[in-house]
Amino acid sequence: MGGAIFRSAAALGMDAVLLSPDCADPLYRRSVKVSMGAVFSVPYARLETWPKGLESVREAGFTLLALTPDEKARPLDEAAPHKMDRVALMLGAEGDGLSTQALVAADEWVRIPMSHGVDSLNVGAAAAVAFYAVATGRPES
Repeated sequence: MGGAIFRSAAALGMDAVLLSPDCADPLYRRSVKVSMGAVFSVPYARLETWPKGLESVREAGFTLLALTPDEKARPLDEAAPHKMDRVALMLGAEGDGLSTQALVAADEWVRIPMSHGVDSLNVGAAAAVAFYAVATGRPES
């Protein structure tokens, strides 16, 4: 799924991708293929600890938004990430989602509203929707 996330990050103008310590290698052959080479055009770094490593992201001035299907989460469009100066989106593993510790580390929980009884999207699709929500309406740089 990492390749799809990198491809969406490149296509939608994300500045970088941060990986948790246990995340798969984005240079793994299948990830490179699925990303259509985007892993080579989007900068990335691996946090040494998770979620503690997010503190350095916050200290750099980023608002941490955790994507979760939880009903307590605010709809993504209401959170208006495109109006935030610096925003970092937190995406969980396929199936399990973000850990309780990661959710607690976030500044805000956000969700993509679902219809027709669907509870969530896979992480690649959710990433693309969330990246678009960050990018839309921002001045082009």
